[in-house]
Amino acid sequence: ASFEDQGRARIQLKNKGLLNVYGDLATGRLLGAEMLAPAAEHLAHLLAWALQNRMTPAQMLEMPFYHPVIEEGLRTALHDLEAKLRAARADASKAA
Repeated sequence: ASFEDQGRARIQLKNKGLLNVYGDLATGRLLGAEMLAPAAEHLAHLLAWALQNRMTPAQMLEMPFYHPVIEEGLRTALHDLEAKLRAARADASKAA
């Protein structure tokens, strides 16, 4: 997910950076992330909790994300990951 169009990042004029999150196709759980973003330490903290609790992107998206906050970039990345996992599962079921 890009931070170019994230609300808080734009307000703070720090709208640069990327966040990539990775998930396991078999379990749907979050595997990890890499990021270079404003206030990335806050995102890392949330991701560490999610990894420790073996959460899926869908479970993480059930948590509240307020506006405008830097964490909205995480929400965008989780939506992207959830869509990719869904598409990969659909492709796998077609191939089976």
